[in-house]
Amino acid sequence: MASISLDIQSELPKAVRWTDTMTKQLPFAISQALNSSAFDTRKALNGATRQYFDRPNKFTQTAFLVTKSNKRNLEAVVFANDQQGRDRARYLRYGIQGGDRRQKGFEKKFLSDIVGTRRIPATAQLMPTDLVKLDRSGNVSLATIKRINKGLNGKASGSFFIGAPKGGDRPVGIYRRSRLKLFPYFFATDRKATYRPRFPINEIGAKAIERRFGTYLRSSLERAVATAR
Repeated sequence: MASISLDIQSELPKAVRWTDTMTKQLPFAISQALNSSAFDTRKALNGATRQYFDRPNKFTQTAFLVTKSNKRNLEAVVFANDQQGRDRARYLRYGIQGGDRRQKGFEKKFLSDIVGTRRIPATAQLMPTDLVKLDRSGNVSLATIKRINKGLNGKASGSFFIGAPKGGDRPVGIYRRSRLKLFPYFFATDRKATYRPRFPINEIGAKAIERRFGTYLRSSLERAVATAR
C-alpha cells in the first residue's frame, strides 16, 4: 500500500519563531486595531448627530473624541468632550438616555433674585415666547441673553425687568418695556422640559466596530510580523 511520510522537524524552528514573534507582536497589533476602530466609531457618532438631533450645531457635530490605547493598556475610549466649560457630555446624555432638562446657567442667573417669591422654585426654567429669536439649532442665542442682561439696569423704553407686572394676572417672566405696553420674552415655569431617548449610541458604535475591527487586526498583525526584528 502506497504511503506518504511527512517530516516537519526541519520546519519546527521556523514555526516556533513565527509563533513567538506573533505572540510578542499581538498586544501592539490589537492596540492598533482598537485605535483604528475607535476613530471609526468617533466619525460614525459625530456624523450620526446630524441624523438624530434637530439641526445640530458644530458644537454637537464634533462632540466625540478618542483616548487611544497602547500595548500595555488595551482599552480605547470614545467619549463626549466637555472642555472649556461646555458640557457636551451632559447635553448628549439627554439625547441618549432622555430625562428632565436641568436649569441652564442664564436661567439661574436671571431668576436668582426672585427665587422663593411668587412660588418660583430654585429650579425654575424660562420658556421663550415667540418674540425670542432662536438660533438655527433652536437655542436662545447668546446675543439675546446679553441684550437682556444689559437692559436690566434701566427703566427706559427698551429695557427689561424680571418679575410679574403690576395690576394684572400676568405670570412671572422677563418683560421688555416700551412706551405703551410690556412685551413678554420669557415666562417662568416649574414644569421641566423632558427629553426622550433618541440617539442610539450603542448600536452606532457596535456597527462601526463589527464592520472593521477584524480587518484592522489582521492588517496590524501582518505589518507587525513583517517589521519585527
